[in-house]
Amino acid sequence: MVNRVLIRLKTVQVIYAYYQNGGQNQKLADRELAQSLDSAYTLYETLLYFPVFFARMARRSVERQKRMGAPRISRKEELLSSNRCFAVLEENAQLAAFAEGNSLEWLERSDFLKDSYQALLESDVMEEYCQNDKFDFQTDREFWKKAYKSLFQENEAFDTLLEEQNIYWNGDKELIDSFVMKTLRTLLPEEGGEQPLQKEFKDEEDRQFALDLLHAALACKDERETLIAANCRRWDPSRLAFMDVLIIQTALAEMLHIPGVPVKVTINEYVELAKLLSTPASGSFVNGMLDTIAKDLSAQGKLNKEL
Repeated sequence: MVNRVLIRLKTVQVIYAYYQNGGQNQKLADRELAQSLDSAYTLYETLLYFPVFFARMARRSVERQKRMGAPRISRKEELLSSNRCFAVLEENAQLAAFAEGNSLEWLERSDFLKDSYQALLESDVMEEYCQNDKFDFQTDREFWKKAYKSLFQENEAFDTLLEEQNIYWNGDKELIDSFVMKTLRTLLPEEGGEQPLQKEFKDEEDRQFALDLLHAALACKDERETLIAANCRRWDPSRLAFMDVLIIQTALAEMLHIPGVPVKVTINEYVELAKLLSTPASGSFVNGMLDTIAKDLSAQGKLNKEL
């Protein structure tokens, strides 16, 4: 799940913090990167766990209505309480272990969870779901995919809550959302509680890539200063946005010192990072600088990769 897109993003953020804190403690930067990547996986598990909250809230409400002798039990809440996709996630051994080992009281006690449950009951997605002629795993899963997009993606209140809970979650959610949706698409009811979720790292090579990239980027400061000064003909290097400079520094480290990644891939990835992390004009600036520097290094025989 923690792919190289996220690794690059986290590495640039950690390098930024490293220099803001005086640039003296590489071991601290190593720990910060590891914690930041681990926290991204915690966010993934937290977001996957939401249906479990809703299923339990629905069951409690239905049971309460029955105890009180309500003349009509809420059909919406009955459907939520028996949703097959929710049940598969509730039975999942990994998610159960996650919930047991991590305090989720901050979420359970928040108004956001209660408000989201009510918003779900009142949503158009819920109304559409109730109109189905048959209810099976596929129907139940499609309902939650639509509800997830409606309730949790591009939700400023939720983003704020997450940032208040964990500083490492700032900026993670859009990418983590994509992993949540991928997991929902691959859920199989027959797997039951043993359904595998996304692994934290695809393999040990990606885990090592994160550490190698951080170390190479921190060691690349002098190279970055020299190369930017030599190729920054239209700009004063001292007036460049600091985040742009760090993105270029990290990209150069990957170009020069991380084997196996094509130059074009590196440039494209860091251009996208510049658009995400820096100014509106940063994407085109970083693209131009990296392209110029790569050609210059190649002409000098200093770049052991094809352009």
